[in-house]
Amino acid sequence: MNNKIANVIVDYIKDLTWIEKLAGLTQVVKISQNGVEKRYPVSCAMAFDNACVEGCYDELAPNSAYKSVVYFEDGGFNFVKQERNKLYYDSTLRLIAWLNYNKLGGGCGSTGNYIIDIISAMPSHPVNIEDLLGANFRVVSQAIRSEDIFSKYTYNVYATQYLMLPFDFFSLEIKTSFYIIPECVEDTEGCEEC
Repeated sequence: MNNKIANVIVDYIKDLTWIEKLAGLTQVVKISQNGVEKRYPVSCAMAFDNACVEGCYDELAPNSAYKSVVYFEDGGFNFVKQERNKLYYDSTLRLIAWLNYNKLGGGCGSTGNYIIDIISAMPSHPVNIEDLLGANFRVVSQAIRSEDIFSKYTYNVYATQYLMLPFDFFSLEIKTSFYIIPECVEDTEGCEEC
């Protein structure tokens, strides 16, 4: 479910001109470099195998070659309630954004403007995402320059230098409420009538 929701949010924000590297839901992949285990975010949409070149791991890591990197982490989903034939759920995604102000116009920009861009790009009304009905997106918290944002990962020294000014980063926790109608999931032909 969260992969589907992340892909929908990606569709809403993909036209923001300041976003250069954009991935949907990610997974943490562990690799060994010179006998040391490293953890990187890798897109769930990418086929992973051990023969993958090292560059694929660095794609979503902070890198001065990019204007920005944006991706999502899975926060899980919870069953909320059942009303008649509708099952209600809440989904949690964490949007991670890294910014390179040198490529975004120089100086130290305003992270708040980029947060507003993302919130404004998401729908303000409920939408249907295939069998996930009435999806309502809400940003429930944000963190700017928090050590927690990249705590899942063990970047190399080259990448960690891009976590200091003039580079910036933030995260947004996005809750999505939606419902499903089990008969409609099984029988999409009858969904219009459910």
